[in-house]
Amino acid sequence: MNNSVSVPTAQVAIAGAGPTGLMLACELRLRGIDVVVLERRPVGTVGESRAPGINARSMEIFTQRGLAEKFLSSGKVLPGVLFSGIPMAPHRLDPAWPSALILPQHETERILAARAAELGVRFLWSTAVVNLHQDDTGIEVFLERPQGPASIRADYLIGCDGGHSSVRKISGFPFPGDEPVAFWVVGDVYLDSPPDGNGVFGRNERIGTYQISRAESGLFRLSLMRATPPADRTAPVTLDELREVMRDGLGTDYGLRDARWMSRFSDGFRHVTHYRRGRVFLAGDAAHTHSPIGGQGLNLGIQDAVNLGWKLAAVLDGTAADALLDTYHQERHPIAATVLQLTKAQTALIKPGRQNDALREVVTDILTVPEVCLRLSGILSGLDLRYPLGDTHPLLGRRMPNLPLTTDQGSTDVFSLLHRARPVLIDLRANGSTGIPTPWTDHVDRVDARLAPTRSSSPWHLPVFGDVPAIDAALVRPDGYVAWVNPATQPIDHHTLTAALTRWVGAADSKLPTP
Repeated sequence: MNNSVSVPTAQVAIAGAGPTGLMLACELRLRGIDVVVLERRPVGTVGESRAPGINARSMEIFTQRGLAEKFLSSGKVLPGVLFSGIPMAPHRLDPAWPSALILPQHETERILAARAAELGVRFLWSTAVVNLHQDDTGIEVFLERPQGPASIRADYLIGCDGGHSSVRKISGFPFPGDEPVAFWVVGDVYLDSPPDGNGVFGRNERIGTYQISRAESGLFRLSLMRATPPADRTAPVTLDELREVMRDGLGTDYGLRDARWMSRFSDGFRHVTHYRRGRVFLAGDAAHTHSPIGGQGLNLGIQDAVNLGWKLAAVLDGTAADALLDTYHQERHPIAATVLQLTKAQTALIKPGRQNDALREVVTDILTVPEVCLRLSGILSGLDLRYPLGDTHPLLGRRMPNLPLTTDQGSTDVFSLLHRARPVLIDLRANGSTGIPTPWTDHVDRVDARLAPTRSSSPWHLPVFGDVPAIDAALVRPDGYVAWVNPATQPIDHHTLTAALTRWVGAADSKLPTP
């Protein structure tokens, strides 16, 4: 007999109210999808810096959704990029290189949670996913709540519940990878005698690279390797352990008085083989775990969410066929694999040892080569990503630059056109002749615009990309990536435009051609 209590149904249930789950919930609500977020914790993250680095691509995403000012007003702009703590300055080579941001994770969650509530996302706090069953019509998610067992019926379940994901384990996703061999402690701590007043980013032969840096008023962000493995790597970190690790590795605990938050991480790396199993998807750390060196985790999760959200919405509103959802794995899995490889290299470089010291010196020198700096900065910033959407133009499959535009309604820019998370067809032709075929007119926003005169010649010089052939029309997906372009001065290719609309906007009803 089932004694569970049912809670309201939803089109999409999201397990996890971290940055990934919150961003996905916002994306779905922008498209009118009914969403409920299931979170094991009684409240969101409180006072934890955790993942404080928001890379340039994530900042572009927040700009595309009208959230950038909220982040900028709370964070600190970081124009450079770090490779294993080694600074790179791509903006010196390309002045238009977008900036990153330093912001404690609890602030990121606060901004996204407020936006989700504003959009009408429902939250079930103190709610753990304990089992699930899916069939041809939906998925039953079994929950444990303070009031007792419960369940919810949804069309899809998305596991955004972190590295120890219950959704991943219950659903049986294979999660291969490397077992950890080295361990670090991390925390936001109060120090009575901080080094050099504001902290230090240093390195020694016992624990390699370590960080003690001022995070917020009175608080220091601490990150250092244990010289010996912990007796129990699953146990919570204590103040006594922090003091022991600091004294062992640094010779002093700098008057460690208290901590607001403490945790540990390792050099273990894992990546699911597939991001989808039927009606269950994984995103963020639930799909890929790695050391935080390089600050990629939060950003991968945000970008997973923005890739998946509009696709789920298009299928749920009957516009697109189910096959569109398979492109989530096809596009995001290779990106995470590349990032994990780079993160492994960065993690190796912070470890102690004379050989690593020598390698670090060589890498530091190599990073001064402009081509190397721009290449690695592009990957770490998320700006160099290219989805396999074709090779007929350098912009195809890449993020659409935030070009300034003039329309009959006034001045705007590309990112402002994406605030509603809908596909946008931008027509830069003087005669506005790039029409949307009738079946798609209700599903795509069409904008007639003009570029500033300095952008009207060929080739264009664009930030990050360099020189590219000019275009006079582009179909931009809701996640900001270019799905179709028409080269400047050439007649509109209606065949390729129709193919792109069919592939990315959908062909689920009888009025649309089948793929």
